[in-house]
Amino acid sequence: MDVDSTTAVGSNPKLNNSPDTEAQEILYLTYLKKGLITQLIEEATEEELTTFPASIDCYLHLLAAYIIKDELDQARLLWMRVPPIYQNDPAISRLWTLARSVILREPLAVPSRPLSTPETLVLESAQDRTLSKISATYQSISVEQLRVMCGYTSRDDVIACVTSRGWTLEEGEVVRPVRGLKERREGEGGVSLSDLTSYVSFLETM
Repeated sequence: MDVDSTTAVGSNPKLNNSPDTEAQEILYLTYLKKGLITQLIEEATEEELTTFPASIDCYLHLLAAYIIKDELDQARLLWMRVPPIYQNDPAISRLWTLARSVILREPLAVPSRPLSTPETLVLESAQDRTLSKISATYQSISVEQLRVMCGYTSRDDVIACVTSRGWTLEEGEVVRPVRGLKERREGEGGVSLSDLTSYVSFLETM
């Protein structure tokens, strides 16, 4: 089993011994790494509908896919369907902690390092979405506030982010975000109601 993915539930023999289950886990992880999110959702949903209980890897990768695709209601409903024995497993519990902070639009709750591949990809997606909203709604933001909101572990991570995006850092403490191409296009063409609602919720919770 791929050590970079999840830890199987020890009490479930299907997860430990089935070559088919291990092969499916590898396939889910491959879809996730390659950004084939729609295909992952389709196949994991099929497993959930046809196999009871579905494997923990099915639920874990499906949860990651929903968060990456920004289908937060689907992620919330999925968690309600996850069997309790799976919810208590460290791998999916860690991912849910991060996913829940995304769903509730709270500062990102980053699990302790090292991160699994699903955790890393969900975190990167959530950070990118948060940064996009910051660039669309903030004229300035402190380094510390940016660190907390995005779940960065250190000030150096924030500085690296600011530099990579071409944002301005004033006096080492105040960040001046620069709108990316997507945000500039939205500004020129008008913001959709769903985006406007998302921005308002983002500002209210942050």
